[in-house]
Amino acid sequence: MYREHPAPRELADVVDAFWTRSVDAPQDGRSYRVLPDGCIDVIVHLVGSPRVEVVGAMTRALVVPDGPSEIVAVRFRPGAARVCLAGPADAITDARVPAGELGLPAAPLLDVLATLPDRAARVRHLASVLTQHRRHPLDPLVERAARALAATRPPSVAELADSLGVARQSLARRVRQAVGVGPKELARVLRLQRAVQALRAAPRDHAALACELGYHDQAHFIHEMQALGGLTPGAYARALATAQDV
Repeated sequence: MYREHPAPRELADVVDAFWTRSVDAPQDGRSYRVLPDGCIDVIVHLVGSPRVEVVGAMTRALVVPDGPSEIVAVRFRPGAARVCLAGPADAITDARVPAGELGLPAAPLLDVLATLPDRAARVRHLASVLTQHRRHPLDPLVERAARALAATRPPSVAELADSLGVARQSLARRVRQAVGVGPKELARVLRLQRAVQALRAAPRDHAALACELGYHDQAHFIHEMQALGGLTPGAYARALATAQDV
């Protein structure tokens, strides 16, 4: 149903992964939950209502109705989508925008992808289109900030600004325009992703996990996961145990 594909060498610096998702039959009213990850995706829907859309960085979970679908998509690394898209990332936060409005050739892309025989060929073509539409260089300051904020014990915004040699306001503006959220929000989202990966890997004591991830305590962990992901850690673990798509 869902599969990730590695980025080619020419896009490895900006792409986290290409991904495909295929559902043949109706899913009886089921839905699946997409959690914030600090990334921007370009998603090509090939069935139903064919379209190419850009999904901005998210500050809260998105619950998507399931159903027949054939998708090929790319997930950019935090702060990297601007190399291929027109406009600042914070203009599309928590939004879905037609890709043509952000400078991508949506109609030609759909026309070609619809003729290709398999997912691997579609991923290759989407990668080639993105390679041809690299507009801007990566912002090295945003790259360094994103790496620092992904650490298990990330620095405060003030500490990060000092280490990068910029004013706190300048750092916040550049991260927000490149990523879609400011550095403090990005740190929260990246910590949520580490929590989710830990919960997926094996059953965990939530109090111990909260300490390991740098939350103040278990209550803080519960509050953050519910605020960003829409589920408590316990509810998320139960959903995993019953094979629900979360």
